[in-house]
Amino acid sequence: MEDVPVSRPYLSETGELVVPADCEDEYRWWTKGGRKLTAILTELKVSRTVWNKYITDAYPEQLQKENYPLLGE
Repeated sequence: MEDVPVSRPYLSETGELVVPADCEDEYRWWTKGGRKLTAILTELKVSRTVWNKYITDAYPEQLQKENYPLLGE
């Protein structure tokens, strides 16, 4: 796993989304002005399994192609 700055969300080794207390305001999706959780999970390039833990929206085609290239388009 890559080293991630403390001020940004990351995935734990078990696939849990971790949002540090000192994260930048833009990553606090629950506050006014915070980015959408879908944008944060897309930025983290999460797997379909992790996505489905947090989001009911369809898994993004962009991530499908990046994370599962053998499945084709």
